[in-house]
Amino acid sequence: MKWILFDILLLIAFLSDGFSTALAQDIEANGIYYNIISDTQVEVAPAFYDGVNHYEGCIILPERVYCDGVNYEVAAIAPRAFWRSAVTEVQIPNSVTMIGDAAFADAEDLANITLPLGLKAVSRYMLAGTAVTHVALPEGVVSIGQSAFEDCSYLRTIFLPASLRYIGESAFGYCSILNEIYSDAATPPLTMGDDTFEGCGNIHVMLADGATTSRYQNDAVWGNEDMFTIWIDEGLAVMPTMQQENLGENWTALTLGNSLAYKIYGPDGYLIAMTAADRYFLPIGAQSTEYLVVPTTLMYDEEDLELVATAEPAAIEEIEEEPEIELNIVGIDGTIYIQGDTHGLWTFIYDVYGNLWYERPAVNNWISLPGPRVYIVRVGKTVRKVFVN
Repeated sequence: MKWILFDILLLIAFLSDGFSTALAQDIEANGIYYNIISDTQVEVAPAFYDGVNHYEGCIILPERVYCDGVNYEVAAIAPRAFWRSAVTEVQIPNSVTMIGDAAFADAEDLANITLPLGLKAVSRYMLAGTAVTHVALPEGVVSIGQSAFEDCSYLRTIFLPASLRYIGESAFGYCSILNEIYSDAATPPLTMGDDTFEGCGNIHVMLADGATTSRYQNDAVWGNEDMFTIWIDEGLAVMPTMQQENLGENWTALTLGNSLAYKIYGPDGYLIAMTAADRYFLPIGAQSTEYLVVPTTLMYDEEDLELVATAEPAAIEEIEEEPEIELNIVGIDGTIYIQGDTHGLWTFIYDVYGNLWYERPAVNNWISLPGPRVYIVRVGKTVRKVFVN
């Protein structure tokens, strides 16, 4: 009943102030909408119009977007940004530090998400009603908001960081097949009583050591033997697996198996991601780049089982050897349309003064830009001058 009531409140919000806001985004880049929130930052905005949230499929959010000569940092995701959308997997860059209430709520096909390392709180209803199966919360997350994962009926595993202090009311309510919690928090996170895990049962809680186990067993909620079975984490019981596939010239996808969490380190040795998603996407640059993929339970990093992923630029060379692709690029009613097969190509848009307005892989074949203005559009090897009225 609580979730139905919140859904009704979201509808009311969109039909009033929230809906008009969703139609007034400041920037569109590669099918993603943004609101400018400071001179240097933007937030991801809803794509809600004609009664439908138009985001769908795999979304890899960028760290920066270019508009009118400004290189904006993508710093936040607005409340309800992907609410009721058809997204299936989302990778959020580390530039994002805040994700608004119900940002992904009721996106029923969303099965995989990688959260940013700088996130401090899981907002209310953030992933409620989604199809996420395994979620890793990064170190630094202090709280999980009310109903954050409520009605996630496919959720099996959640990884909780050492920084976690508070879990809100109904945060995991009716996650009926939640089976494993890996908690690196030495002190049991404060909960709102049994209501936090209402509708759950037979959850195995993995902890670092005997002293931590005693603290959880003596806690009024975590010590409920009808709800939880407490274990000392003894490391991974299965071998990690990884497959790698280049997606055109821009991305390589790592398929990560066995429902584990993974830490991914860049070529400079710095941590760039911690994820329990089935897939993680790495950019392909001009040179071959190696990444270290380390399975983890949060309490222990299984360095003896580490894997190496390589982002090879060979795909770029192969594509460049192919014949030039025929594209039709036109401007109609404030939008540039690119007609033809753009798979694996980048789109660059400049004004006549050489200022870069848009730079992204060509996933969506339409880009809205302010007019009247002449733009120079380059997609792969194809270059066209386009007037946008």
